[in-house]
Amino acid sequence: MLAGDAELPEERVDGECLKGDLRALLEQLPELQGRVLKMRYGIPCADNPEGGEPMSLTGIGRILGISRDRVRNLERDGLAGLRRISDAVEAYVAG
Repeated sequence: MLAGDAELPEERVDGECLKGDLRALLEQLPELQGRVLKMRYGIPCADNPEGGEPMSLTGIGRILGISRDRVRNLERDGLAGLRRISDAVEAYVAG
């Protein structure tokens, strides 16, 4: 039997679990940092319910009513926060 290009069921489950885990990690960040990261990387959220397309710093700033530089700082701080949190999750991902 030839392998197709279709996603295998276990790959779909793994992907959904990863998305859920990522959302849970983002919820541990301060609200504004989490919102910025979700919009920046195209993750569905209240400000971008469809998700999909990553947004620009300027676009995020317009929606949130803050400057592009403030958005960049929130993104940087949010990513640093995820790195700190990831130490606690590293064993789970490696397993």
